[in-house]
Amino acid sequence: MKLLRTTTFLFCSLVHSTFSHASELNLYMWEDTIAPEVISGWEVQTQTPLKLAHFDNDDERSLLMLNSIRLPFDVVVLDNVSAQMYARDDVLENLTELPNRGHNANIWLEACGTHAVPYFWGTVGVVYRKSQVANPPQTWADFMRPDDALNGHIGMLNDSVETLLPALNSLGLSPLTSNEASLRLAYDKLKTFNEGVLTYEYVLSYIRSHREADKLHMALAYSGDQYSLNRFYVDNDWAYVLPQGKPFIWVDCLAVSSHSKNKLLAKALLSYLMDPEIAASNANYIKAATPNKSAKAYLPNSYLNDPSLFPNQLQLDQAWMDSELSAENIGIRAKIINNILKHHEAQY
Repeated sequence: MKLLRTTTFLFCSLVHSTFSHASELNLYMWEDTIAPEVISGWEVQTQTPLKLAHFDNDDERSLLMLNSIRLPFDVVVLDNVSAQMYARDDVLENLTELPNRGHNANIWLEACGTHAVPYFWGTVGVVYRKSQVANPPQTWADFMRPDDALNGHIGMLNDSVETLLPALNSLGLSPLTSNEASLRLAYDKLKTFNEGVLTYEYVLSYIRSHREADKLHMALAYSGDQYSLNRFYVDNDWAYVLPQGKPFIWVDCLAVSSHSKNKLLAKALLSYLMDPEIAASNANYIKAATPNKSAKAYLPNSYLNDPSLFPNQLQLDQAWMDSELSAENIGIRAKIINNILKHHEAQY
């Protein structure tokens, strides 16, 4: 696949010649979410290296940004909720006039708002080792009642919404609920489930940083993570399942910091990533759902018809989209999660 279209090449070349003083662009994003070929294509044409820093969860990134808005990042990957919040705080550049923005579907543009552009989207589900898990969970109730053989081999996520999501979904409740009684019911379920949890560290981070990573057999994760895991292990043992019920949709957005000293170059990078051929190459390598409707013309059927990446239309129509929680809701969830983590640390 030809990585650079003429328009993108000319745009990047113009930016480079005008702002040749920029030694690098600093990106803050999830691990394994930009293709090496896409990085090299940008760096060859602009002579501007991309320096990547990674976070493990949205709360970790948000806490870092709240503690120091003037972080040394030019481009940041944000969830759709944070993108809207930071736009209100005027710490992100307005991107409504960005070239190539129109290649994205409206649903994802609206999710990210005026000061960010959609990058990838997907569902929250479960990854598992096929060699270790004979009966992957078909429902969230199954996930919350794992086989005894999985005791001590389960991974979770440390996040205001996603930590509570399996318990709430297993009760038939919204993962975004603000009802205190519902959250307490979820807490009770999590206390029992917690006894079999190996880690609350994001699965991709855990397997890269722990010697005992082979103990992790099943984990709460994001669609597409199974491909990252299989790339890391150079095998095909990991699979992804979306338990029955309403899916929970996550959206990752790209934003440019208002404090960046390389705003034009950062915006050029975003436009480059939204070029349909570049977006297609990136999505086909990463194996996450692209919001770029024009990129579909350059993607193989094996990607477009992958049910682990693309829920069917009925599921999408019923899905919960990640949404802003009230301060009170976040406070209650934080207390629950902190208690769960304290009990977990005491076990290990």
